[in-house]
Amino acid sequence: MEYKKLTFKTDEELNLLVELQNLVYKERKLVFTKDSFHYWYVDNPCGEVISFNAIDNGKIVAHQSFVPEWMDVNGREVKCARSMAVVTHPDYQGQGLFSTLTNMAVEEAKRQGYEFLYAITNGNSFPRFVKHCGFTSVTRLNVKMGMGTKIKEDGNKTYKRLWTPELLKWRLSKGEYCRKGNQIVGNYGFGVRTLMGIIDNDMLDQMHLKHKRWAWGPKLYVGLGAKLPWTLMDVPKFIKHSPFHLIFQDLTSGNLPAMTADNVFYQLIDYDVA
Repeated sequence: MEYKKLTFKTDEELNLLVELQNLVYKERKLVFTKDSFHYWYVDNPCGEVISFNAIDNGKIVAHQSFVPEWMDVNGREVKCARSMAVVTHPDYQGQGLFSTLTNMAVEEAKRQGYEFLYAITNGNSFPRFVKHCGFTSVTRLNVKMGMGTKIKEDGNKTYKRLWTPELLKWRLSKGEYCRKGNQIVGNYGFGVRTLMGIIDNDMLDQMHLKHKRWAWGPKLYVGLGAKLPWTLMDVPKFIKHSPFHLIFQDLTSGNLPAMTADNVFYQLIDYDVA
Protein backbone atom coordinates (compact mmCIF):
# COMPACT_ATOMS: atom_id res chain seq x y z
CA MET A 1 0.00 0.00 0.00
CA GLU A 2 1.27 3.48 -0.86
CA TYR A 3 -0.18 6.97 -0.58
CA LYS A 4 0.03 9.35 -3.52
CA LYS A 5 -0.93 12.92 -4.23
CA LEU A 6 -2.57 12.94 -7.67
CA THR A 7 -3.76 15.79 -9.90
CA PHE A 8 -5.82 13.66 -12.35
CA LYS A 9 -4.52 15.50 -15.37
CA THR A 10 -3.89 12.23 -17.22
CA ASP A 11 -6.36 9.70 -18.60
CA GLU A 12 -4.61 6.95 -16.67
CA GLU A 13 -5.29 8.61 -13.30
CA LEU A 14 -8.85 9.53 -14.27
CA ASN A 15 -9.59 5.98 -15.40
CA LEU A 16 -8.39 4.56 -12.07
CA LEU A 17 -10.57 7.03 -10.15
CA VAL A 18 -13.67 6.40 -12.27
CA GLU A 19 -13.20 2.65 -11.87
CA LEU A 20 -13.22 3.00 -8.07
CA GLN A 21 -16.17 5.40 -7.96
CA ASN A 22 -18.31 3.20 -10.21
CA LEU A 23 -17.48 0.10 -8.17
CA VAL A 24 -18.38 1.76 -4.87
CA TYR A 25 -21.65 3.20 -6.18
CA LYS A 26 -22.67 0.24 -8.34
CA GLU A 27 -25.61 -0.76 -6.13
CA ARG A 28 -26.98 2.79 -6.25
CA LYS A 29 -26.70 2.65 -10.05
CA LEU A 30 -24.66 5.85 -10.20
CA VAL A 31 -22.34 6.19 -13.18
CA PHE A 32 -19.27 8.43 -13.15
CA THR A 33 -17.23 9.59 -16.13
CA LYS A 34 -13.80 11.03 -16.76
CA ASP A 35 -15.38 14.27 -18.01
CA SER A 36 -17.09 15.02 -14.72
CA PHE A 37 -13.91 14.62 -12.68
CA HIS A 38 -11.85 16.53 -15.24
CA TYR A 39 -14.38 19.36 -14.92
CA TRP A 40 -14.06 19.62 -11.13
CA TYR A 41 -10.40 18.66 -10.67
CA VAL A 42 -8.63 20.07 -13.72
CA ASP A 43 -10.82 22.72 -15.39
CA ASN A 44 -11.65 24.50 -12.12
CA PRO A 45 -10.51 28.15 -12.51
CA CYS A 46 -9.87 28.36 -8.75
CA GLY A 47 -6.89 26.04 -8.95
CA GLU A 48 -5.63 22.49 -8.81
CA VAL A 49 -7.35 19.82 -6.76
CA ILE A 50 -5.71 18.62 -3.53
CA SER A 51 -6.10 14.86 -3.64
CA PHE A 52 -4.47 12.01 -1.77
CA ASN A 53 -5.06 8.40 -2.71
CA ALA A 54 -4.26 4.95 -1.41
CA ILE A 55 -2.78 2.75 -4.14
CA ASP A 56 -2.58 -1.04 -3.97
CA ASN A 57 -1.46 -3.25 -6.86
CA GLY A 58 -1.71 -0.33 -9.24
CA LYS A 59 -5.33 0.47 -8.32
CA ILE A 60 -6.79 3.39 -6.37
CA VAL A 61 -8.51 1.82 -3.35
CA ALA A 62 -9.30 4.99 -1.39
CA HIS A 63 -9.69 8.62 -2.48
CA GLN A 64 -9.92 12.02 -0.79
CA SER A 65 -10.06 15.35 -2.61
CA PHE A 66 -10.49 19.04 -1.81
CA VAL A 67 -11.49 21.31 -4.69
CA PRO A 68 -10.36 24.97 -4.47
CA GLU A 69 -12.88 27.78 -4.03
CA TRP A 70 -13.05 31.43 -3.05
CA MET A 71 -15.30 32.65 -0.24
CA ASP A 72 -16.34 36.13 0.78
CA VAL A 73 -15.64 36.31 4.52
CA ASN A 74 -16.75 39.65 5.93
CA GLY A 75 -15.98 41.29 2.59
CA ARG A 76 -12.54 39.68 2.21
CA GLU A 77 -11.62 37.17 -0.52
CA VAL A 78 -10.54 33.97 1.22
CA LYS A 79 -8.97 30.91 -0.35
CA CYS A 80 -10.65 27.70 0.80
CA ALA A 81 -11.39 24.18 -0.43
CA ARG A 82 -14.29 21.75 -0.23
CA SER A 83 -14.09 17.98 0.12
CA MET A 84 -15.89 15.87 -2.47
CA ALA A 85 -16.06 12.36 -3.95
CA VAL A 86 -14.51 10.63 -0.91
CA VAL A 87 -14.65 6.84 -1.30
CA THR A 88 -12.98 3.65 -0.08
CA HIS A 89 -13.09 0.29 -1.83
CA PRO A 90 -15.33 -2.10 0.17
CA ASP A 91 -12.46 -4.58 0.64
CA TYR A 92 -10.27 -1.88 2.23
CA GLN A 93 -12.70 -0.33 4.65
CA GLY A 94 -11.90 -0.32 8.38
CA GLN A 95 -8.18 0.26 7.80
CA GLY A 96 -8.14 3.97 8.62
CA LEU A 97 -7.55 5.05 5.02
CA PHE A 98 -10.18 7.79 5.19
CA SER A 99 -8.52 9.48 8.17
CA THR A 100 -5.01 9.02 6.81
CA LEU A 101 -5.79 10.54 3.41
CA THR A 102 -7.90 13.35 4.86
CA ASN A 103 -5.22 14.41 7.32
CA MET A 104 -2.59 14.34 4.56
CA ALA A 105 -4.82 16.60 2.46
CA VAL A 106 -5.34 18.96 5.40
CA GLU A 107 -1.59 19.35 5.88
CA GLU A 108 -1.10 19.99 2.17
CA ALA A 109 -3.83 22.64 2.22
CA LYS A 110 -2.07 24.38 5.11
CA ARG A 111 1.21 24.28 3.20
CA GLN A 112 -0.44 25.87 0.16
CA GLY A 113 -1.93 28.71 2.19
CA TYR A 114 -5.60 27.74 2.28
CA GLU A 115 -7.41 29.46 5.14
CA PHE A 116 -10.12 26.90 5.76
CA LEU A 117 -11.60 23.62 4.56
CA TYR A 118 -15.19 22.49 4.63
CA ALA A 119 -17.49 19.75 3.38
CA ILE A 120 -21.14 18.84 2.95
CA THR A 121 -21.10 15.31 4.35
CA ASN A 122 -23.41 12.34 4.51
CA GLY A 123 -24.15 10.30 7.60
CA ASN A 124 -21.29 7.90 6.89
CA SER A 125 -18.39 10.32 6.52
CA PHE A 126 -19.57 12.97 9.01
CA PRO A 127 -18.39 11.26 12.25
CA ARG A 128 -14.98 10.41 10.80
CA PHE A 129 -14.33 13.97 9.65
CA VAL A 130 -15.22 15.25 13.12
CA LYS A 131 -13.67 12.56 15.33
CA HIS A 132 -10.42 11.92 13.47
CA CYS A 133 -9.67 14.84 11.15
CA GLY A 134 -10.13 18.07 13.12
CA PHE A 135 -13.40 19.27 11.59
CA THR A 136 -16.24 20.80 13.58
CA SER A 137 -19.95 20.42 12.93
CA VAL A 138 -21.73 23.61 11.87
CA THR A 139 -25.30 22.55 11.05
CA ARG A 140 -27.42 20.69 8.53
CA LEU A 141 -28.51 22.40 5.34
CA ASN A 142 -32.22 23.02 4.92
CA VAL A 143 -34.01 20.79 2.42
CA LYS A 144 -37.36 22.10 1.19
CA MET A 145 -39.71 21.63 -1.73
CA GLY A 146 -42.59 23.63 -3.14
CA MET A 147 -43.35 26.55 -5.40
CA GLY A 148 -41.79 29.99 -5.78
CA THR A 149 -38.36 31.44 -6.53
CA LYS A 150 -38.42 34.63 -4.44
CA ILE A 151 -35.40 33.94 -2.26
CA LYS A 152 -32.92 36.37 -0.75
CA GLU A 153 -30.08 36.38 1.73
CA ASP A 154 -31.40 36.60 5.29
CA GLY A 155 -29.28 39.53 6.44
CA ASN A 156 -25.61 40.10 5.64
CA LYS A 157 -23.89 36.79 6.34
CA THR A 158 -20.24 36.36 7.28
CA TYR A 159 -19.54 33.45 4.93
CA LYS A 160 -20.78 33.25 1.34
CA ARG A 161 -19.41 31.83 -1.88
CA LEU A 162 -17.58 34.33 -4.08
CA TRP A 163 -18.62 34.18 -7.73
CA THR A 164 -17.03 36.05 -10.62
CA PRO A 165 -18.20 35.98 -14.27
CA GLU A 166 -15.35 33.58 -15.10
CA LEU A 167 -16.18 31.21 -12.26
CA LEU A 168 -19.90 31.31 -12.90
CA LYS A 169 -19.45 30.63 -16.61
CA TRP A 170 -17.38 27.55 -15.75
CA ARG A 171 -19.90 26.44 -13.11
CA LEU A 172 -22.82 26.65 -15.55
CA SER A 173 -20.99 24.87 -18.36
CA LYS A 174 -22.16 21.52 -17.00
CA GLY A 175 -25.88 20.88 -16.68
CA GLU A 176 -29.06 22.47 -17.97
CA TYR A 177 -29.96 25.80 -16.40
CA CYS A 178 -32.30 28.70 -17.04
CA ARG A 179 -33.13 31.97 -15.32
CA LYS A 180 -36.12 33.23 -13.35
CA GLY A 181 -35.38 36.81 -12.32
CA ASN A 182 -32.12 36.68 -10.40
CA GLN A 183 -32.53 32.96 -9.63
CA ILE A 184 -30.74 30.18 -11.52
CA VAL A 185 -33.02 27.19 -11.96
CA GLY A 186 -31.78 23.69 -12.73
CA ASN A 187 -33.53 20.75 -14.36
CA TYR A 188 -33.64 17.99 -11.72
CA GLY A 189 -35.97 15.73 -13.68
CA PHE A 190 -39.43 14.20 -13.22
CA GLY A 191 -40.94 17.67 -13.37
CA VAL A 192 -38.93 18.93 -10.36
CA ARG A 193 -36.54 21.90 -10.72
CA THR A 194 -33.67 22.89 -8.47
CA LEU A 195 -33.28 26.36 -7.01
CA MET A 196 -29.57 26.62 -7.69
CA GLY A 197 -28.99 30.11 -6.32
CA ILE A 198 -29.59 33.82 -6.54
CA ILE A 199 -26.88 35.75 -8.36
CA ASP A 200 -26.35 39.45 -9.07
CA ASN A 201 -28.47 40.46 -12.08
CA ASP A 202 -25.56 42.14 -13.88
CA MET A 203 -23.51 38.96 -13.66
CA LEU A 204 -26.43 36.83 -14.80
CA ASP A 205 -26.87 39.10 -17.81
CA GLN A 206 -23.35 38.12 -18.87
CA MET A 207 -24.26 34.42 -18.71
CA HIS A 208 -27.03 34.82 -21.32
CA LEU A 209 -29.26 32.33 -19.54
CA LYS A 210 -32.67 32.05 -21.13
CA HIS A 211 -36.03 32.26 -19.41
CA LYS A 212 -37.59 28.85 -20.07
CA ARG A 213 -41.06 27.52 -19.45
CA TRP A 214 -39.71 24.75 -17.22
CA ALA A 215 -38.56 27.40 -14.77
CA TRP A 216 -42.11 26.98 -13.44
CA GLY A 217 -43.29 23.98 -11.44
CA PRO A 218 -42.22 22.28 -8.15
CA LYS A 219 -38.83 23.38 -6.86
CA LEU A 220 -36.21 21.71 -4.67
CA TYR A 221 -34.22 23.97 -2.34
CA VAL A 222 -31.10 22.90 -0.45
CA GLY A 223 -29.17 25.62 1.33
CA LEU A 224 -28.67 27.82 4.35
CA GLY A 225 -29.11 31.42 5.40
CA ALA A 226 -31.88 32.47 3.02
CA LYS A 227 -35.30 34.02 3.46
CA LEU A 228 -37.67 31.62 1.76
CA PRO A 229 -41.27 31.94 0.57
CA TRP A 230 -43.86 30.12 2.68
CA THR A 231 -44.62 27.99 -0.37
CA LEU A 232 -41.36 26.07 0.19
CA MET A 233 -41.90 23.48 2.91
CA ASP A 234 -39.78 20.81 4.61
CA VAL A 235 -39.35 17.64 2.59
CA PRO A 236 -41.45 14.89 4.22
CA LYS A 237 -39.51 12.49 6.43
CA PHE A 238 -40.53 9.48 4.36
CA ILE A 239 -38.52 10.89 1.43
CA LYS A 240 -34.96 9.79 2.12
CA HIS A 241 -32.11 12.18 1.40
CA SER A 242 -28.61 12.96 2.60
CA PRO A 243 -28.45 14.76 5.98
CA PHE A 244 -26.21 17.38 4.30
CA HIS A 245 -23.99 18.03 7.35
CA LEU A 246 -21.93 21.22 6.95
CA ILE A 247 -18.53 20.86 8.62
CA PHE A 248 -15.61 23.29 8.88
CA GLN A 249 -11.91 23.46 9.76
CA ASP A 250 -10.02 26.72 10.32
CA LEU A 251 -6.43 26.47 9.07
CA THR A 252 -5.38 29.92 10.34
CA SER A 253 -5.09 29.06 14.06
CA GLY A 254 -8.15 31.10 14.96
CA ASN A 255 -7.76 34.16 12.74
CA LEU A 256 -11.08 33.50 11.00
CA PRO A 257 -14.51 34.10 12.54
CA ALA A 258 -16.21 30.90 13.62
CA MET A 259 -18.56 29.44 11.04
CA THR A 260 -21.99 29.00 12.64
CA ALA A 261 -25.49 28.02 11.56
CA ASP A 262 -26.46 31.71 11.62
CA ASN A 263 -23.65 33.34 9.65
CA VAL A 264 -23.50 31.30 6.41
CA PHE A 265 -25.31 31.94 3.13
CA TYR A 266 -25.03 28.78 1.07
CA GLN A 267 -26.79 27.61 -2.08
CA LEU A 268 -26.99 24.55 -4.32
CA ILE A 269 -24.82 26.18 -6.95
CA ASP A 270 -22.07 26.50 -4.33
CA TYR A 271 -21.48 22.78 -4.11
CA ASP A 272 -23.93 20.59 -6.00
CA VAL A 273 -22.08 18.32 -8.42
CA ALA A 274 -25.01 17.97 -10.82
